[in-house]
Formats: sequence, C-alpha cells, structure tokens
Amino acid sequence: MNNKQKQLMSTLLQSNLLVSTGCTEPIAIAYTAAVARRYLNEEPSKITLRISKNIAKNAMDAGIPNSNYTGVAFVVSLGALYADHKDGFQLLEKLNSKQHESAYQFSQNNVSIEIADTDKPLYIEVEMDGVKIKACKTNRCCNNVRVVVAGGHTNIQTIEVNKEVVFEFSVNQNETQNHQYDNVDFSMKEIFEYANEIENLEIFQKALDLNKKLSQVGKESDYGLNVGKIKPFDEDTSLARIISTTTAAIDARMAGAPYPAMACTGSGNQGISTTMPVYQMGIEVGASNEKILRAIAISDLTAIYVKRNLNVLSYLCGAVIASCGASAGMTYLLNGNYKEAEYAVNNLLASVTGMFCDGAKSTCAMKVLSCITMAVYAANMAMTEKSRITKNVGIATTSLIDTIKNVAKLENETAETMDNAIMKIMVK
Repeated sequence: MNNKQKQLMSTLLQSNLLVSTGCTEPIAIAYTAAVARRYLNEEPSKITLRISKNIAKNAMDAGIPNSNYTGVAFVVSLGALYADHKDGFQLLEKLNSKQHESAYQFSQNNVSIEIADTDKPLYIEVEMDGVKIKACKTNRCCNNVRVVVAGGHTNIQTIEVNKEVVFEFSVNQNETQNHQYDNVDFSMKEIFEYANEIENLEIFQKALDLNKKLSQVGKESDYGLNVGKIKPFDEDTSLARIISTTTAAIDARMAGAPYPAMACTGSGNQGISTTMPVYQMGIEVGASNEKILRAIAISDLTAIYVKRNLNVLSYLCGAVIASCGASAGMTYLLNGNYKEAEYAVNNLLASVTGMFCDGAKSTCAMKVLSCITMAVYAANMAMTEKSRITKNVGIATTSLIDTIKNVAKLENETAETMDNAIMKIMVK
C-alpha cells in the first residue's frame, strides 16, 4: 500500500469517527441554532427552522440526552438558548432539566417549522429574530440572523446577518447530492492492509470504550423497547450475545441516555453497529484485544467504503451500511482474507438492502437486530465456499463494487418517492 492511500484512509477515519452525545440530527439542528445565536448576540424572540425531509425524519422522535422532551422545535430552542457550538457533537451533554423546561416553553410559541425546498438530503436553515437588549457593547447587535448547514452535520454553508452575507462556503455537490457511481477510491484489499499495518489503534479503543459503556447502561437500565434484554427461549448463544451487546447500546442512545457514542459515517447508531458486534464476536472466538481493534478498523473503513457511494442521508436504513462493516470485521476475526470479506459484504447487501429509514427512535434497535444477525450469517457464509454469491442474482453481482453501485442506483432513482411517502405517513 502506498502512502497516499494510507493518508486517505487515515483522513477518512479522522473525519468519520466523532464522539457524539445523542442522535446526530437533533445535534446538528441545535448546533446550527447555537451558531445563529452567537451572531445574533441578543435574546432570540422568534426562530424559523427549515429542514430537509431526511433531517425532519431523523430528528422528530429521537431522544435528547437528559431530557423528557423531544422534537425539532424543542431542540432548536435548546440550541439557541443554551448550547455552545464549540462543544460540537457533545453540545447537549451538559444542559440541565431547568434549561430543558425553559427551552420547551419557548418552543411552544416562538418556533415555526418548515420543510425546506431543497434536493439536499442534509439541509438545516435557522432564521432567528432578536429582541434588542438595552445596552450593547459590541457592533454585532442585530435583529436577524440566518445560518445554513448542508452536506455535513456541522458543515456551515452560509451565515447572513441582517440580510448581509458574512460567511459563505461552497459545498461540494458530490457530498450533498447524489454521489457518482465511481466514488470508491480504495479497495477491500487496501482496507485489510491498512488495518494490519496501522500502529496507533487508540481511536478504535476509544470507540470501543465509549460504545461498551452505552451497551452496559442499556443492559442495566430501562431504555426504549429493551431490545437488548430480550432472550427468545432464554437462549444464551454467541449470536444472542452479539445481538444483545449491540442493541442494548442502541436502546440507551435512542432513549437519550447521557453518555457519548463514537459515531461513524455521521451516525452514533452506525458507530455502535460497526464496533459492538465485532467486539463481541472477538470475545466469542477468543481473539486478542489487538486483533479486535484491527477488526473494528476494518469494520469502520468498510462502512465508509460503502457509504461513500450513497447520499449523506438516505431513506435507506443506516444499519445496513454499518452491518456491511461489521460483516467484514467479523470475517477478519474468523481468519478470513479480504476476498472473503468482499463475499461477506456482498452477501449482506443481497439480503437486507431495501430496509428503509423512518427516523431515529426506539425501533432503530430492532432494525439493527435484523442487520447484525445477517452480518453474523454473512461472515460465516463467506467462509463457506458454497454459501458465496458467485453469479448475478437480484441486485447482487459477482463484484462487490458493482453491487454497491446497484444499491446507489436504487437509492438515487427512488429517493424522492420514498422520502415523500415516508414523511406523509410520519406527519399525518
């Protein structure tokens, strides 16, 4: 592997593995509002929030850390009144119940919500009007601020103060709209080489430590639908433990447990799902901690590899993408090579592709259960020659990258219809 490819994958890991407390879509709304408040430099009196369908879907029912309240009006108020944008994906972590109550009361009469007229899957626009304070010591007092985030959860595109543009950034169209089908610029072989050669495994250990804590909390407390606690027929098998370890963390996170996750590809749930099943698989097969961390590296990079061909946000469930990574990491723990990992991911995409996203909420744990179960099977099937896909069947092909391209085509050609249909059901 050459240094350019090593640097590419190191950069991708650095930009995709981020600590996040709470669901990333509500966080992104709160972040945008916090930035707007900074430029308003006075008490807000009215907020208009314009968001894409995908953001609305993922944020409307997601749990907020330490809070009994949910919803986009509440979280934009919380960001505007109390959050500090400098805290990034952890900006909601330290806010208390008194602040939550105040933000909720503000949201009841001072916030309006609109679905933005945009084709960008990830789009947040906060327009904020202020109430003049009696004394202003700076020249930045104003009556109106508009901030737009697009293409990434904290990617500020535009800041306007009293209709005057004070900041503007041109977002790469390939990052905010439909990806080109040839976006994969590294291979599974290089993923395995990178994971075997990398010396500093600290980021993967941190991901494991954070996500293990969420799993522990989910098992010990009463969160969401308690999917992680369900044991059909009281079974205690390796598969049952892999499912429980993963879904318990999702239970806790989606219910607003005040503990951070290590997110991957813009999602805490995806970060949990690329980490925890691989970790538990490693425990089940007796792998060393170092091998488990290298398997997690393969899992994260494989999820990034798949995601780079899809939209930033999509009607396709992110658990599918994360389980692609998990299946590759599990194959490594079963002593498989990169070719067998490609078979595993191909098997995975041939099965659970088509699972749609209807927002971030308690039932995410159920979808993760389905995908991680398939990831375990896909990895084991890849290690069995007769259980590999060796001819074109359905959307799957004999080439993993061609299968990924087919998923991208499916997404791009049906996205608008599916997004509209899902939103009509959710906001009826």
